[in-house]
Formats: sequence, structure tokens, C-alpha cells
Amino acid sequence: MIADFGFLIMIACAVFYYRLGEHEYSSGTLLAAVSICLWLMSDFLLGLGLLGHILLQAALFVALWAWNIARKDK
Repeated sequence: MIADFGFLIMIACAVFYYRLGEHEYSSGTLLAAVSICLWLMSDFLLGLGLLGHILLQAALFVALWAWNIARKDK
């Protein structure tokens, strides 16, 4: 049951980053792929649980936010 819920959350994060990429960078495929790769790598290599996966997705969002702030200052 938890694995199914984790899969749904992974897909929801990928859709979120796809739409964010379409809106901000005019291409969402790369961000969705990065989101899925981070999720899978943290699962298979680091063995993180659901909370760790969600925190990693939040860290990706913060990194993109910081990138946008740095990019707009120039």
C-alpha cells in the first residue's frame, strides 16, 4: 500500500515539475525527468523513506527558486 502511495506522490511531483518547467523555462520534460531521477536514486542508492523523498523534492524546488532569483538579478 505504501509503495503505491509513494508511486503516486512521485508521479504528482513529476507533473508539478513538468508544469513548472513549461511555465518558467518553456520545457518541462527536463525538470520532470530530474524529479523522477532524484526520487529513484534516493530510493535505490540512499534508501530514503517517503519523508526523505518529499524533502528532496522540496530541496529541488528551493534550488530552482534560488536559481531564478540569481538569474533575475543579472
